[in-house]
Amino acid sequence: MIETNLYFIRHAQSHRYLSKDNAEWPLSRLGREQAQELVDIVKPLALQRLVSSPYPRCRDTVGPLARAHWLTVEIDDELRERRISFGLLDNFAEVWRNSWDDFDFALPECESSREAQTRFVSAVNGVVQRYPGDRIGISTHGNVLGLFLNHIDPTFGRTETDALTNPDIIRVFADEDGFTWDRGFALPKLRDISSHPSQTPTVRD
Repeated sequence: MIETNLYFIRHAQSHRYLSKDNAEWPLSRLGREQAQELVDIVKPLALQRLVSSPYPRCRDTVGPLARAHWLTVEIDDELRERRISFGLLDNFAEVWRNSWDDFDFALPECESSREAQTRFVSAVNGVVQRYPGDRIGISTHGNVLGLFLNHIDPTFGRTETDALTNPDIIRVFADEDGFTWDRGFALPKLRDISSHPSQTPTVRD
């Protein structure tokens, strides 16, 4: 039985711009510092592959790591964040809660939790099929990562997803029987550099 080690890297702190689409948000100054500090923190994992969402904040989170360890960052569009809305919402908390209470809920032309979960799980399966047995870092986002963990364990929901930090790293084993989440996994010093999403700065541009 071939076992593949997956390390899901939730991106470092981003900077929300009111004039830019969510897909274009870059890392904040703190986020860039966090990305640099990840180089030494992640080094013991001896990653063989890096696969990333196309969004700049994900690519730039693992960019320093890739350069330091001579790795190529493969872009996979299906690892992108769930489209919750177009632009920032005044009632985001309500929409966010509804999307967890009802996995088929979605605003017009946006993606439901179920659709995003199905897409993301399929994308991760594709990564495993391409690189069986490897140690792979997957740079992605909080909402789809929470939905993926919910796929593994249905008790993992909105509250647990809210507790994910920027950055965060989750280890999951994949084999022919499916996915196993290593809940005991922790990297020393990661918590020392992590921030909470509520601290993400927002500016008008």
